[in-house]
Amino acid sequence: MVAQVSTNAMAHSMEDVEASLNEKERYAQFVDQPAPEFDLTGVDGNTLALADLNGKTVVLNFLYTRCTEACPLHMNLIRQLQTGVEEEGLSEEVVFITIATDREDVAGTRRNMRAYGENFDLNPRNWQFLYRARMEPPELTPELAKAYGVQFRDTGEGVQVHGVVTHVIDPEGQMRARFHGLKFKPEHLVTYLTAIAKGPSAAADDGFWGRLHGRIEALLQSE
Repeated sequence: MVAQVSTNAMAHSMEDVEASLNEKERYAQFVDQPAPEFDLTGVDGNTLALADLNGKTVVLNFLYTRCTEACPLHMNLIRQLQTGVEEEGLSEEVVFITIATDREDVAGTRRNMRAYGENFDLNPRNWQFLYRARMEPPELTPELAKAYGVQFRDTGEGVQVHGVVTHVIDPEGQMRARFHGLKFKPEHLVTYLTAIAKGPSAAADDGFWGRLHGRIEALLQSE
């Protein structure tokens, strides 16, 4: 059962939204700092830079495509978030970016990337999977992940040990939040995205939590 959050107090600023979420969501960390820049290549061969996403709210995560444990669970969570964003009518305002940290061959990694998109039914309308180009160094994306505060360390056995973090970047390119691990409630992150995209008062609308609660619970029950 997804917890219902009270909206007795109207939020009038992002600080109010963050304070309210801090009371409910133990895995959220709110920050305000420039997001590290990137300029990477998608599965389709086209490049995309963070600067190209100015004006959009970005949900960013890093993933090792050969991981068989935490990474598939993380992408299932990303799918739930994308569905919540679609249900709230925010698909034009919010973009999802997943970056592969594999140090292995580029061709094999891109095959894995395509499979992730298909297996988790992610909508390419506002989701892209990015990676390094063939001639770029293998450390490019692991070092980028490190700049975002997430370590991806090879064990020497074809496995990477790593953390799990979902980052939120605002339309001005500022890092605004990190949601740590796999146990945060998707509706809390969607609430934060709504506050950024539509203004803090939108997340405090009397009907907002009821709608979001029902939609995400229906998604969880359908899995």
